Amino acid sequence: MIFLNDIQNIGSGTIKDVYQHPQHHNQIIKIIKPSLVTHDGGFLKHGKFKRHVQQGIYRQFRRELLQYLQLCKTHYASGQFIFPVETPYGLVATDQGLGLVTEKITAPDGRGWTLEALARGTVLQPRHYQALERFFDDCVRLHIVFGEVNIAGLMYTEGRSGRPEFVLVDGIGEKLLIPIRAMSARISARYVRKVQRRIMAQVAALQAQHGTAA
Repeated sequence: MIFLNDIQNIGSGTIKDVYQHPQHHNQIIKIIKPSLVTHDGGFLKHGKFKRHVQQGIYRQFRRELLQYLQLCKTHYASGQFIFPVETPYGLVATDQGLGLVTEKITAPDGRGWTLEALARGTVLQPRHYQALERFFDDCVRLHIVFGEVNIAGLMYTEGRSGRPEFVLVDGIGEKLLIPIRAMSARISARYVRKVQRRIMAQVAALQAQHGTAA
């Protein structure tokens, strides 16, 4: 059992809190915020029937793990285990529920920079745009299935593969009841490109605001 009050909280999103793994500096622990959870492991915002759907709050963890396993299966022959999504390492018991242990993505300064924060805080360089384009191209090529991907779910690093890249850390895996994106690479690719257009428009708007502020 890991007691979260004893370790460092390094981030918080709409649904999850993120903690530094106490033994491994290159790993993090994600938990679903307890304030959002009912006594039976469902989301407070959901009705009684939906709360009893399989895995409850942990369906998000399940989607991410299944997507990673599918990618490893698909690329078994090449022995590939690293993809443009964070690498999950397993599950751990905490005093605030089950935690998902994943790879920690950091920028050259050692901090965790999302695409949103990066676009708000600095003028993006060609290497950032090239890394972003490569990310979406790789997601199409590898048939990575998006759930609800947004500008805050992409993190920037240069130490993972020796070159600038963006890594998806949220919104991973099939969310639809009928898994059409998982079943069809073509349908998945269309959705990835749709998300790409939306995110690039958001980046352009944030860069325009940054330029105005400067």
